[in-house]
Amino acid sequence: MTGKDRRAGWRILASVVITAALIAVISGCSGDKSGNAEKQQGQQLIAVVTEAAISKSVDRSVEAIGTLFASDEVTVSNEISGTMEKMQADLGDKVKVGDTLAILDQREAKLNLADADAAHVTNIKTVDKGRARAFDAKATFERYDGLFKQGMVSASQFDSAKMQYDVATAELKEYESRLEQSIAKQNLAKKRLADTVIKSPISGEVSKRFVSAGETVRERTPVFVVVATQTLKFRGTVPEVFVPQIKTGSEVSLYVEAFKDTIFKGKLSRISPAVSPETRTLEIEATVPNADGVLKPGYFARGLIRTLTADKAVFVPEQAVLSNAGVVKVFVIKDSTASERLVKTGARQADMIEINADVKEGDIVATTNLLNLFDGASVSVKQK
Repeated sequence: MTGKDRRAGWRILASVVITAALIAVISGCSGDKSGNAEKQQGQQLIAVVTEAAISKSVDRSVEAIGTLFASDEVTVSNEISGTMEKMQADLGDKVKVGDTLAILDQREAKLNLADADAAHVTNIKTVDKGRARAFDAKATFERYDGLFKQGMVSASQFDSAKMQYDVATAELKEYESRLEQSIAKQNLAKKRLADTVIKSPISGEVSKRFVSAGETVRERTPVFVVVATQTLKFRGTVPEVFVPQIKTGSEVSLYVEAFKDTIFKGKLSRISPAVSPETRTLEIEATVPNADGVLKPGYFARGLIRTLTADKAVFVPEQAVLSNAGVVKVFVIKDSTASERLVKTGARQADMIEINADVKEGDIVATTNLLNLFDGASVSVKQK
């Protein structure tokens, strides 16, 4: 083979190698593209249910934690010592002002009153007799005074008539003083008898009973505790940072554990003039109507003091809010893609919750499968 023939053979071989390489490269590129396409087609979509964010007005409020108290509470005691004869009220009984709660043994008090009445009658008769004697003595003195001036009676006769008048007048004053004393004793005896009947000073309910029938009690022994429950007092505290936002007369919504689905309304009636330096809180008091007696003194309560009404706050369903390790977020769905939004929550209304973030009315948020979602996740929307 000549040199010319060898050079031609090498050129043919090089052409074949280059062509094979090009074919391999092209085949490789085609394979990558088809593989990527197959991977995209096989990507799993996260199924979610969605709901639109809405705009609604919301009442801004300040929270106060506290306890319910009776509007009035009285410890009823006996005024006099004695033996408890009859109990006419017990725990839980409703009473009105002046209702009889208990009665002490009245025998001694009735005897004392009868004695005072008799002494009073005697003194009335004595005063009547004394007035008659004083009237006669005065008439005699006036007659003798005229005769003495005319020289028709002696000085001794005049002096005698004057002395009898002075004595009769002095005796009358003494009798009238005794009468006044007998009136005082009679009134005291009446009071002693009245004190044997223990009455309620307020309208309310009996919350405690300390004494039973047959017991002997000293003066001022606690017998009952009566609480007024027609209106209750809610006493609580608010952090000092919210103090400028509250004022008397504001509406207060109360929530108690015993009635989770019920809101009780009241009015802010009192605000302490000073913040506690230990807790940095301010004490408040609200009046709460309780005509049906559902609420009980001593209930723990959470109060929301209304401050103002804001319009167009954004709300989403509670199921759309994911909270984990202090991070609160929602996922906005657009073009089948989830977008993570960090939020701050606010007021709650029914099953909706206010959020403060880059979410506006009409935005679509996921309400299911939140734990599997992430920013940029592809989703498929299921019908609710």
